[in-house]
Amino acid sequence: MSMTETLFREDAYLRDCAATVMEVIDGSAVLDRTVFYATGGGQPGDTGVLRWDGGEARVVDTRYGDAGAIRHVLGADSDAPPEGVGVTAAVDWDRRYRHMRMHTALHLLGVVLKYG
Repeated sequence: MSMTETLFREDAYLRDCAATVMEVIDGSAVLDRTVFYATGGGQPGDTGVLRWDGGEARVVDTRYGDAGAIRHVLGADSDAPPEGVGVTAAVDWDRRYRHMRMHTALHLLGVVLKYG
């Protein structure tokens, strides 16, 4: 598995990106680059969709794999995209933005409780 370029680290407000499917393994797709945040640090992984010419797959979770790869876990009812195909990776923006706001609120609450 190769490392996935993490576009969300440069711009947390990106909603989608063009990417290439590097590998499909165990019901997950590994892309060369992604806007999907993987589960970590108490934050849940993003959900959304991968679209390609002639197909679409639901992403139900996003997790870190080996060697810096990010695994886009596909829904059981979704066909996996073929390896090497170009996809548009799009996060469920409403869900992502709720998590971003909650994350910020928890940091603020932590400060208030510590010093309040």
